[in-house]
Amino acid sequence: MKNLLRYTVLISLLLTAGLAHGQGKIKIDSADVLRGERDAAGNSYRKLIGNVQLVQGATRIFGDSVIYYQDRNFTEVFGDTVRIEEGDTIVITGGRLRYDGDKQLAEMRDNVIYRDPSTKLYTNFLDYNLADKIAYYYEGGKLVDTTQVIISRLGSYRTATNLAAFKDSVVVTHPDFTMEADTMEYNTVTKVVFTRGPTIITSKDSTQLYAEAGSELSTTDKQSIFGLGTIETDAYIISADQLFADEINKRYNATSNVEMVSKEQDVIIIGDSAFYFMEEGLTKIYGNPVMKKIMEGDTLYLAADTLISVEDSIPANERILAYPNVRIYRSDLQGIADSLAYHIVDSMLYFFQDPVLWAQDSQIEADSINIELLNGQIHKMNATDNSFVVSTDTLSNFNQIKGRDMEAFFDEGNISNINVYGNGESIYFPLQDDSIIVAMNRILCSDIYIFFEDNELTSIKFDKKPEGKFIPPHEITPENTKLEGFTWRIEERPTLATIFEPIVKPEPPPINVEVKPVPIPSATLP
Repeated sequence: MKNLLRYTVLISLLLTAGLAHGQGKIKIDSADVLRGERDAAGNSYRKLIGNVQLVQGATRIFGDSVIYYQDRNFTEVFGDTVRIEEGDTIVITGGRLRYDGDKQLAEMRDNVIYRDPSTKLYTNFLDYNLADKIAYYYEGGKLVDTTQVIISRLGSYRTATNLAAFKDSVVVTHPDFTMEADTMEYNTVTKVVFTRGPTIITSKDSTQLYAEAGSELSTTDKQSIFGLGTIETDAYIISADQLFADEINKRYNATSNVEMVSKEQDVIIIGDSAFYFMEEGLTKIYGNPVMKKIMEGDTLYLAADTLISVEDSIPANERILAYPNVRIYRSDLQGIADSLAYHIVDSMLYFFQDPVLWAQDSQIEADSINIELLNGQIHKMNATDNSFVVSTDTLSNFNQIKGRDMEAFFDEGNISNINVYGNGESIYFPLQDDSIIVAMNRILCSDIYIFFEDNELTSIKFDKKPEGKFIPPHEITPENTKLEGFTWRIEERPTLATIFEPIVKPEPPPINVEVKPVPIPSATLP
């Protein structure tokens, strides 16, 4: 009884050991010629020639000639048709094979092709672990499926999970784009690509997407997520901490530290988030957006709750829209409004709904105002309906002019003259030696022409039946020093610091885009 138990345990251990070493010994299924030989070290082996077939479990090996070390459970296979078949799903062909039956490790070399139902893999150096169902290549390889071609210097493919991993000089060629990366994973069933580190995607319309911190790309619905990404088109470069791209609908979403640069117009826009609609030619920026336009010797800053950049095939139609809580700043001009349109090509700024502008010591208001820039400097300003100009003198008096419409002209950024048309009214304090009030002039007329020198009011001309009052200093009272509608809004005048401070915290509109962190799966690389 003890001997029977001992033999049972021994047989069990032998069977367990056999299972631990793959699927047992390699068996010879067929060969035209079989003979026994010894190598230089005296080790015996079998040499098989012609139509050789070897079997180990579900694995079949085919070749023209074979050297088989039965003691080591090891074989080398040669011929024009060296082939491994794993069940009825995996076929590997090549020029020569080394196969360790205990480790179930196949080393296929020379013109290797790996095939399964969804994938083909081409290389000259392939190691395939049949136990773990993992294929590795080392000296360059190419994976081909129904969607794209992927090449790299190093790679691996897990049959069980359909996950391929690539390393070093990875290039993906798809009918709609090409991708370049250093490290990448690809699921051959879901058709989703994951990259780590710098990644470049170039679409067939030349749009380029760059990711510094990896990406996730679905090659079926053409949607991708980028970490520290950049989108580059013919007109713009958009960068952000994270980008979402929908290549089918040509829509892109950027979040956190967004920056958009116009290649041709020297315009930079920054913000917290942006949506780019390529087909419509629209970019919407939210979250403390600020535009910077570099001009001759100065920079124009534009801020609002929302900025919209409009592209167009006709350059004259390209513009930037801002609303609400608009603020602008440059060294010679500051302003506020509810909304604004900036026409880039002709350098025109249009202010709407309660606009107020400041140029040096002058404040200008109207129902709407537009500014014409020439060679990077203010050339002309038009104020339409209920225009009102206030300027201060050395004694802090408020010189005031109001009328229906107004146009102001500038010389090298300084106000040179202002023309007021219709329903003109004026309060003007002439001074002696810039320190003594001579009187206060209050005049009604149709049109008024004001002249400045060094940004200070020097003279006024009143046209078409002016009616005036000359009020001596001792008769001037606070009540008669203000025209109807006068307000001095200097506390609202933007500074460079306040340009970057939001007045109202904006809420981006709802959009059916799920932005999620870039997932990086684990992968096996040689």
